[in-house]
Amino acid sequence: MTEKDPLIKRSLNVETDFENESSSSDLSDVINKKISNQKPTKDAGLYSSIANLTNAVMGAGFLSLPYVFSGMGWALGIIMLVVIGILCWYTLQILALSIREAGVSTYEEVAEAAYGKKFGTFIKICIFGVALCASTSYLIIVGDTFPKVFQFAADQDESYFWTGRVFISLLIMCCIIFPVSMMKRMDSLRFTSSLSFVSIIYLLSLLISRYPTYNRSFKTHHIYAWKGDAITVLRGIPNIIFADTAHIVLLPVMGEFKNPTNKRITVLTSTTIFLCNTIYLLASLFGFFTFGVTTPGDILNGYKKTDVGAIIGRLAIGVSGMVTFPLFAHVTRNSINETFFKGQPFSWARHTYVLLIFAIITQTLALTIPQIQLVTAFSGSTFVLIGVFIAPALCYLKLCIPNAHWKTKLRYWIIVGFGICAIGLCLTMTIYNKIINK
Repeated sequence: MTEKDPLIKRSLNVETDFENESSSSDLSDVINKKISNQKPTKDAGLYSSIANLTNAVMGAGFLSLPYVFSGMGWALGIIMLVVIGILCWYTLQILALSIREAGVSTYEEVAEAAYGKKFGTFIKICIFGVALCASTSYLIIVGDTFPKVFQFAADQDESYFWTGRVFISLLIMCCIIFPVSMMKRMDSLRFTSSLSFVSIIYLLSLLISRYPTYNRSFKTHHIYAWKGDAITVLRGIPNIIFADTAHIVLLPVMGEFKNPTNKRITVLTSTTIFLCNTIYLLASLFGFFTFGVTTPGDILNGYKKTDVGAIIGRLAIGVSGMVTFPLFAHVTRNSINETFFKGQPFSWARHTYVLLIFAIITQTLALTIPQIQLVTAFSGSTFVLIGVFIAPALCYLKLCIPNAHWKTKLRYWIIVGFGICAIGLCLTMTIYNKIINK
């Protein structure tokens, strides 16, 4: 008799597994076990958890995915978006099961429980890399959008320092982003996450409403369903994967999630991935159908500078980036506290200087890196592939089905193999695209 896959058993036994109160109690105990020293309050509802997780996923991908579709074609783009979305959802599920099996509360602890301290340290580095790249990308968005809004409002160009990128970026960091990032609990960010979601919905409405006016693609007949260029596809995959990343934020969200039963966690992850990919799909299609082969890397750059709706759209995506940064700052603080200050009581001084150092590093990178595509492509080709595909599958194999039949394990080894191959191919194409083929 071979051991069955717990994920399959859970799907076959929905009522007995999802509705079991002892399951709820066990999972609550698991998530609380390692963080009891800080006495967390587990009162985050389903709505606030979905809002925070959705906010962590949405953002930079919204601007760049129409450009990815222009390289792949709309049919191939849809296929890649759906396949990667399903894979990301699936690895979120197995990561949640690994948390329960290991009895830990952080991603790095899951990795350490599975393969030892060295692998746990490696995952910490990957988590920091994802958080650093994601935070930098959101600050690049802030630096790209707000100066143009200020210049339009003041009717001045960027030659004045108060309408320049550096001054406005630093002003927003000091006055808004840093204070919001100081919040102790991730659940406190649910209101700003809701604001970010509203901003994204406005942007989607803008793309749809401007389609009849800007549909230059119909005039030039450069809309295509499929572009069978392997190099172009490999360049686009990291951006899609980066756009669907929620794994490093899942555990902090679960740490504050009230009554985290298997059913509620499945609803949380499924709703998040479905919402984000539906919005991505509509934005990508309308963006590509509007501009065709001329689709810019930042979709908002395709609209006229005098288009008031597009200016408001820039403000909206800037607000989204501004209020998403605190989520990844929270993840980074958790990782640093778990590494260097494990078991110590909460300290506002430590809370502040850790955030200050992280803010200085990310803001410096955001002001020196010219394009957001460089950040998303590099992160999506390295840290994200490890954190989204390779590590969850490896941890699940070790913790949940160590003695299972090879046929049961095969699908997870396929996920691991996909992640490893994707790293080599996508990173090579990213380097080729950004350095050799400028």
